[in-house]
Amino acid sequence: MTQKKTPTSVETLTPEEALAKRARERALAAKRESRRATLRFGTKVGVTLALVLGIAFGADRVAQSVMSLPVFQFSKLELSGNLTRVPIDRVKEVVEPMLKGNYFTEDLEAVRAAVETVPWVSRATVRRVWPNELHVEVEIYQALAIYEDGRLVDTNGVLFSANPDERDNPSEALPNFYGPVTQTAQIARYYREFVRALQPIGATVTDVTCSDRGSWSLVMSSPDIPPTRVELGQEASGSGVIAKLADMAAAYPRVVELMDGPPASIDLRYNRAFAATLPDREAIARLREAKDETESSVEEPDVTQPNE
Repeated sequence: MTQKKTPTSVETLTPEEALAKRARERALAAKRESRRATLRFGTKVGVTLALVLGIAFGADRVAQSVMSLPVFQFSKLELSGNLTRVPIDRVKEVVEPMLKGNYFTEDLEAVRAAVETVPWVSRATVRRVWPNELHVEVEIYQALAIYEDGRLVDTNGVLFSANPDERDNPSEALPNFYGPVTQTAQIARYYREFVRALQPIGATVTDVTCSDRGSWSLVMSSPDIPPTRVELGQEASGSGVIAKLADMAAAYPRVVELMDGPPASIDLRYNRAFAATLPDREAIARLREAKDETESSVEEPDVTQPNE
């Protein structure tokens, strides 16, 4: 018996429904295509990133291998600058333990800091020279005076620790500075002004003191003037202390003449006048004896006539 086929049902849609259906189908197809495109892009990015990282990692390993070659290990230390008080052996003692890297990896800032710990070195400049040299240039302190705690004072008033006997002229006496550590630069500046003011009478400054309240004093001396303390007072009181000292130096020869000798001390803490104490005869006598001994110890030139 022949079985009858069931007729296929055909969906009947209105024109509006058909348009909506096609729109849904296109949206679904676009969504599936977007997912496939995103997957393809992600795959490409992943592959590209993997290649870049692989190349970079390989290049980095190559670079590290090259930079670690023995040819780049420092084998020469060049030292320049004022070497009279900074022997190269002393610099090597502090630099060589610091050399843990090579031309590419050495910490130059650490080397510079180590060099500046060497006595007399005020500033150091460190640089690399291809392929395995290290150049160190040093600048040294110029000692101007001795501070009250035994440290030295440079020409800018900076305190530093060093052996004063290592100076270029160790026999030349340095003046002494006393005062707050924060005022060493000003004391150094005033010292130079004091020396200039006393040049007309040939006196040198052996001590400069600045009190906590800003009151100034000094000790002057010369082959004809025993150590004499001069009280200058504060800068703000009346005329400046440097101007007062210059005025005193101009009047000093007349004062010595009137007092029959250099005064034992001078006080400039007055307006338009100064006070002077009577000469210390014993100090003057000792000064003259020392001067005579110095003059007598000078060898006379040999004036022996040659035999005819």
